[in-house]
Amino acid sequence: GIWIYFQKKLDQVDLGEGEGASSYAKHYLMIAGAENTLMWDSIYESASQAAKDADAYLELIEPGHDSNYSQADYLRIGIASQVDGIILEADGSDEEQELIQEASDADIPVVTVLTDDSSSARISFVGLNSYQLGNAYTEQILGLLKEHENTQVLLLANSQSKTQETNLVYYQVKKELESRKKTGQSVNLSEYCVDSSADFDTEEFVRDMFVNEESLPDVLVCMDEVVTECVYQALVDYNQVGNVKVIGYYYSDVILNAIDKGILSSTIAMDMDEVGKYSVNALEEYLSLGHSNGYYSVNQHVITKDNTDEYRTEGEK
Repeated sequence: GIWIYFQKKLDQVDLGEGEGASSYAKHYLMIAGAENTLMWDSIYESASQAAKDADAYLELIEPGHDSNYSQADYLRIGIASQVDGIILEADGSDEEQELIQEASDADIPVVTVLTDDSSSARISFVGLNSYQLGNAYTEQILGLLKEHENTQVLLLANSQSKTQETNLVYYQVKKELESRKKTGQSVNLSEYCVDSSADFDTEEFVRDMFVNEESLPDVLVCMDEVVTECVYQALVDYNQVGNVKVIGYYYSDVILNAIDKGILSSTIAMDMDEVGKYSVNALEEYLSLGHSNGYYSVNQHVITKDNTDEYRTEGEK
């Protein structure tokens, strides 16, 4: 029964039928996150080039975009297809941990990117650790604290990005703020995770927060791109520009324009080219040596009004 189930999925999905796939020595599978399309486009572009240089075909699939398959479904299909390696963003679920272990048992290395699950059997993680990201957010928050009164700071994520890693970022920010705030400054730091299991949940939560002005923080730290864009739109719609200081995550045309207009204070972005390149390097290292570096650290960028042009395409400039 299980074999028939997988065969039906393989017939429908047709992994490895992409252009020129059969001409490569290896077949890697990249399972994109459900959101943050722009980030995954950047990751795939650099990872695809690194794979070609290593005589490997890299296939990108995006759960929920063209079918009703989930990330776990595609992970099962990749294992059944006996791909040579898998790259994905960890969600920390028990189901995913079991599937990563199943892939490991089948000699299929799995690399996690952006968010990690260190308790799984993944061979390597590519991204920022909680210490780096926490310090980056802290640097931006410090510049927005009030001088002689309390500042309310809220770290906001959605359930797609909420993992153990974001908890560690929160505690790193809390520790750094306590030790680095000036005399006379006080900070009330909190975090909230929006349940984004249903469509528009993130937008609805942000809207409700802005409608009830009493719940608005002085500084709002967005932990992913989707939350950042929702908050930006709410700032404009509810005429709260300047009343709430916002630190975003990653960048898009919308986010860059918002920074130029002074609607967002800044945004933190990983080097997605490095994420893509290092994720393929981790697979190559494991397949050739039998082991891999457990952690690849990528660079991070702080984007402010002073350097937005560096992140625009030539056409946009």
